[in-house]
Amino acid sequence: MLAGSVLDALKIPGCSAEIPVWMSASPLWVTLPGASPRVAFGWLAWMLLAALAAPGLTALLGPAGTVGLVLVAGWMLGHRHLVPSACLRRYHLDDAEVTALGPGRMVRRLPWSEIGVIAQDRRALRVETRATWLALPLDSLVSSAGWKAVLTRVVAALADELWSLIEDGEPIRLEPRADPSIDALVWWAYAPVALTCALSAGFSGACLAIGLAAAERALALARRRSGVVTLDRQGVTVRRRGRRVVVPWGKAEVSRVPHGLVIAMPGATVAFVANRLPNFSAVAPVIETKAQLGPHSAPVHFRVRVAGGTLAVVGEVEPAA
Repeated sequence: MLAGSVLDALKIPGCSAEIPVWMSASPLWVTLPGASPRVAFGWLAWMLLAALAAPGLTALLGPAGTVGLVLVAGWMLGHRHLVPSACLRRYHLDDAEVTALGPGRMVRRLPWSEIGVIAQDRRALRVETRATWLALPLDSLVSSAGWKAVLTRVVAALADELWSLIEDGEPIRLEPRADPSIDALVWWAYAPVALTCALSAGFSGACLAIGLAAAERALALARRRSGVVTLDRQGVTVRRRGRRVVVPWGKAEVSRVPHGLVIAMPGATVAFVANRLPNFSAVAPVIETKAQLGPHSAPVHFRVRVAGGTLAVVGEVEPAA
């Protein structure tokens, strides 16, 4: 019996094409570029523009206005683009592991079995172990057999693990990552601001930049905490208007929206679970399955299936012995 499914979790923001399905039993052997060289050229152009425009902007807007303008523009660029250093890496996926090659002779290996967190942002899929992490380029991953590899080797196993934790009474706390990440801000915002301060904004501009950067990170931390979602045996707990709200599994109504899940009780929308949460692709079928089964416990296993021409992770209730 199929108790839950995930389709929208596999629709990638900014990718309009249908995700292809690979059913071949041939061994996995895929190499992906970390990023297009256009990312690095775009960053160099942005740095050059900041350097050339800094004196004129300072004369027109003053140090405070110049620093604020460059910082906001850099924040927006960091929100939408990969870091330029990704152009120096390649990612190789095989049946045993995913390997990052570069920069230079640097090599990092993540066995599929050790990956415990996957988190999707606009341009990359972040995979993490206890010791390290990698940011796989999302567009290249989706257009190759690598996406099926992530689903079959990571997502289904994580969903099984999350289901077991809930059934054993262990709460699962999901906290969104700060967006943009600090790595993206260093490249796209902090570096051009530092250049602007060195060329024209001076010490007062640097002090203002530090203050604005600290305020932005404090706001990002507050947004992370407000976006926390907790799953346990009783239901889904979220923060809504500053207070904790619990949606019991027996009353939860789950529906798909373009960027996540809406969880409601009869007559009222209560919670939104964003697809930017860590392990969303594994959590979503767990939530849908628990909402269908209610508070009742049942042995469930999650597997990758084909539905409507796309890959889906589904929860299958095991028959009683």
